[in-house]
Amino acid sequence: MLKNLLPLLLLLHKSFSEEEYSGIELWCRDLPEELVTCSEGEIRRSTQAYPVCSDTMVSHCCNSSRVIMSKCYPKAGVVCIPNGAIKAEVFGGSSIAFERPLSCRYVTGYDYRTTLILSVFLGMFGIDRFYLGYYGIGLFKFCTFGFFLLGQLVDIILIATQTVKPADGSDYLIGLYGPILTEVQIQNHTYFQYDDYFYKKYADEF
Repeated sequence: MLKNLLPLLLLLHKSFSEEEYSGIELWCRDLPEELVTCSEGEIRRSTQAYPVCSDTMVSHCCNSSRVIMSKCYPKAGVVCIPNGAIKAEVFGGSSIAFERPLSCRYVTGYDYRTTLILSVFLGMFGIDRFYLGYYGIGLFKFCTFGFFLLGQLVDIILIATQTVKPADGSDYLIGLYGPILTEVQIQNHTYFQYDDYFYKKYADEF
């Protein structure tokens, strides 16, 4: 019960000291958002994505798992246990306490507009598939004239909707204000917000 109340207690206090929180073990990663500042890096305007870890040595980069580690700094005076430590520390607002994983777009250089243009004008020869790295399918389309143009039409739709992506598993390079499609999935952390009509209709069932 005490651990559940710790974030609320931290919000009520404006100043923190080692004497006040001696013996209380609170991990920095469990702090409320109001007491932590996380640096997410800078998204490049030309690609609408973070730098790729394999191409640069910057501190914030996106890996092939589409995860970027955001560095988080507790605010000045906050007492908590950072990752890799066993004892609480008093932070001054500039020290990294933990890293928080965030989702990102993994872009390696395959341009979306280039792919779509190749599919529309040269898709019957499989050039679009060759460009994306699907050499077997590209050769098949080349030998069958885009599978009698039917395969070309299907590929245009798949590429336009960004269903087919580069063979290395990366996302398309899309310029500023370009059409980025994001797949929406329902998971265990999905939050459902119902309107007043739903509550009025099903109030008796709850």
